[in-house]
Amino acid sequence: MEKYSEVLGLPVICLDSGKKAGVVKNILFCPKKKKLLAFLLECKNFDFKKKIILIEDIINIGSDAVIVKGEGCLKDFRKNKKSNELIDQGEIIGLRVISKQGEDVGIVKDVLFDCKNNTIEGVEVSDGLIQDLVKGRSILPLIGKVEFGEEFILVDRDAVEEIMETGGGLRNIIKDKKDNINNR
Repeated sequence: MEKYSEVLGLPVICLDSGKKAGVVKNILFCPKKKKLLAFLLECKNFDFKKKIILIEDIINIGSDAVIVKGEGCLKDFRKNKKSNELIDQGEIIGLRVISKQGEDVGIVKDVLFDCKNNTIEGVEVSDGLIQDLVKGRSILPLIGKVEFGEEFILVDRDAVEEIMETGGGLRNIIKDKKDNINNR
């Protein structure tokens, strides 16, 4: 599973030529279908047209690069913006997550996805800077019925009950230090 924040900035390498096509600038999602659509590239050449690579043209995402089939899969973003592939494009980062019971879960800060299955698996949620510092961010798996709107994500109680802490935060760092001292 990949994270949105970890894929941004990765170089995109063409398998057929070994050339660098650009750098991942953004990932385009379809929130309604919980799918990935394309990677938006930042190209260093003199072509000022925005380029995208559709998900089906991506061979692999590694920790150091994204590998795509070839230079022929680079598409003009403006020409494809209104095509069937990109018509349902929407933002996920920055949406507020609300449970169907009316509880504020937090704001989406990152997206976890599976490129091989072309699915959005979960979101990393922040419930404020202080809480992030103390206990770390939480991962909310997108299980059960999830409704994506323009401003909110509505989730079932099942998803909220399955929320996982990432293990970050000062509380866990202090706990780990204490455990290490006690185990000596």
